[in-house]
Amino acid sequence: MSGISSLPGSTDKNPTPFYPDHLFVEGVAAIAVFLVIVLIAFVWQVPLEEMADPGDTAYVPRPEWYFLFYFQLLKYFEGSLAVVAIVVLPALTLALLVLLPFLDRSAATGIRKRPLTAALALASVLCIAALTALSVLEDESHLYTMDLPPVTDEQIAAGEEIFGRFCQICHSVDGKGGFMAPDLTQIGARANRAYIEQVIIDPQIVNQATIMSVIPLSDAERHEVSAYLSRKK
Repeated sequence: MSGISSLPGSTDKNPTPFYPDHLFVEGVAAIAVFLVIVLIAFVWQVPLEEMADPGDTAYVPRPEWYFLFYFQLLKYFEGSLAVVAIVVLPALTLALLVLLPFLDRSAATGIRKRPLTAALALASVLCIAALTALSVLEDESHLYTMDLPPVTDEQIAAGEEIFGRFCQICHSVDGKGGFMAPDLTQIGARANRAYIEQVIIDPQIVNQATIMSVIPLSDAERHEVSAYLSRKK
């Protein structure tokens, strides 16, 4: 016997068969959504980032926005407790979703008539939103900050010249320079200007074992180099 789409206890005298009627509608809807996603991906193409550079410690990896809540959750379970966030909580969430149709067998469709289910769903959404917001705020609070003069064309030109004299022996930009240190062609897309200044002042904030030495630059010259590199995106 074919299943029907009406809920248990429904008084519908002519229920719609799940197969093939309801299944056909769901199949058409799924194909339509898939085609819309393909069209969006084709029209608004997302450019690829540069190849991963294992020697570039200025890049701070972060998951996509829809996983930020889980990334934040993992911060609260350190050491041996990590298994709780990695295994236990996901397993319990999956089990709850699988058992939900058996735990809540009410035929009512209104939110007010199903307060427990509605409350659990709302609490889940609020928790995800809160954890996502906390992750974003913590990332912003960890950014390097510094009072710097505004970037000018003169600064960029002077910074390029200084970079060529002091830095390009080891670093490369736009395919020109040395290969003993990370390529800085797109450093401005990975690090803000204040971070670049901090690296020039103290290279060991990137790596305690770095062979990069402190460059003898004046404050004005350092500002010019950071202005130049911050525009390399």
